[in-house]
Amino acid sequence: MRKNIAFCFVIFLLFSLSAGISQEFDFLHSASFSFKNSIPYIRVHVKSYENGTKLENIKSFECGNREINAQSLTFSVRDFTPAVVKYKIAFQELAQNELRSHADKSKIWSLKTGMETEIFVHGAIFSINKSTVDNREYFITSKELFTKNESEKLLNKFRGLFPDHNIVSIPVHESNASSVINVRTDDGKSYKCRNLLLIHPKTGFVAGGDSYPGNKNYFITPVSGAKGELVIEDSVENILQRILPGEMFLSAPLETLKAQAVATRTDIFMQLGKRHVSEIWHICSEVHCQKVIWNGKIDSKFVQAVKETEGQVLLFNGTHVARAPYCSSAGGRTEDIRNVWFTAEKPYLSGVWDGDRPLQLDLSKEDDLAKFLGSDYGEDNIKMNKRHRWEVRFTQEKLNELVNSRKKIGNVNKINALSRGVSGRICKIEFVGSAGKLTVYGELNIRKLLDNLYSSAFLARKDDGEWVFTGAGWGHGVGMSQMGAVSLGRKGKDFRFILKRYYPKTEISKIY
Repeated sequence: MRKNIAFCFVIFLLFSLSAGISQEFDFLHSASFSFKNSIPYIRVHVKSYENGTKLENIKSFECGNREINAQSLTFSVRDFTPAVVKYKIAFQELAQNELRSHADKSKIWSLKTGMETEIFVHGAIFSINKSTVDNREYFITSKELFTKNESEKLLNKFRGLFPDHNIVSIPVHESNASSVINVRTDDGKSYKCRNLLLIHPKTGFVAGGDSYPGNKNYFITPVSGAKGELVIEDSVENILQRILPGEMFLSAPLETLKAQAVATRTDIFMQLGKRHVSEIWHICSEVHCQKVIWNGKIDSKFVQAVKETEGQVLLFNGTHVARAPYCSSAGGRTEDIRNVWFTAEKPYLSGVWDGDRPLQLDLSKEDDLAKFLGSDYGEDNIKMNKRHRWEVRFTQEKLNELVNSRKKIGNVNKINALSRGVSGRICKIEFVGSAGKLTVYGELNIRKLLDNLYSSAFLARKDDGEWVFTGAGWGHGVGMSQMGAVSLGRKGKDFRFILKRYYPKTEISKIY
């Protein structure tokens, strides 16, 4: 084992930055992005379109080194060869302060799994103007790479063996896809383009009848032989304006919207280069990355929130991009990220009281949790927050149906919260039935099993033949409580105060 830890790391990704837009397919796969007026431009997947789709209201398109004038065109994909992506199995994320003991931890996982393991660096250090930004995360992973089918089988195996760990697969891009795109223009001419088209639209761009903003750069690139993927390249700020309406409602105070804008922008930079490694886009338009609303005018209030926080993200320890999760309602106490996702420690996501004065209660204890649930503490219990406190009832038959769908244990007669986090959210639960027991790990798994219950911060009791679940909050509870942020905005607190409450030990930094 080498003593110098740097030599043990497998560097997954290096960002390269460019002052202009490149048409080179390999360059687009390097996770590079361009700048305009010092603002980063990133690529976002928009939608898949079948072969034969018509693209209209364009000025020209670029095919290789040629720029060809055309008002419309149709495309079809030929000679498609898929990209090669393999996967590492990640057994444990390590906090930076755990890296010194990585050899011991790696050895333990090798013994547990029978696999040779290593430390894998996911992400990179990159520069934007004069700012240095680091979104690296560290994992103990399998040294071997596996196909998708192999990795899925291994995930199922190891998740079953180690249910109290967040075992995931990390994609590693080995080679690009290749294809020929046949293009037919409105004047009847045909062209063959390798791998992608770069489209220069007019004031409004139309693809397959769908309208999109003009004055952007659009790409068509295949990920199969039957479809082309529409990708837009635009500034982070313009894209954020189209994300924000899906994350927070318009009636929220401006300072709350500004806090949401910073948290969402932080998440974009945290994920850059870690997802969609075999495609040319950095993020997709769905909840997997960020839900982007492409059609329609964006209200000026959302635009203002983005513009007044331009380039600002949350950093930890000066350069490291923070994780910035958020949920609808924490219920008055946010949760430690380790208890929800079994991840590495994040000092700025360790759980905070969502009120002006902390309570002297330990919500991991049921007696204290009962007192908490009986109060209106936190988030001011504003009227729009329907899940600050809640009650859900299940008949015995319904609860039996839900629990027995996972494992046949007969009639459920007892529910034991085996482990709770700092917010009272259950991380490990046991259902005792007439024919056996079922143990479930993980806040989300517990909620899903119980018919998508609002949160796992609950107490369960039997009442007149029904099971009554009394709880607090809506969602995982990690990071910013959106209802709490609305309450703080209404009290006149600015976005910096809001973010400092939910992400303590971070700093807001303007990186461009």
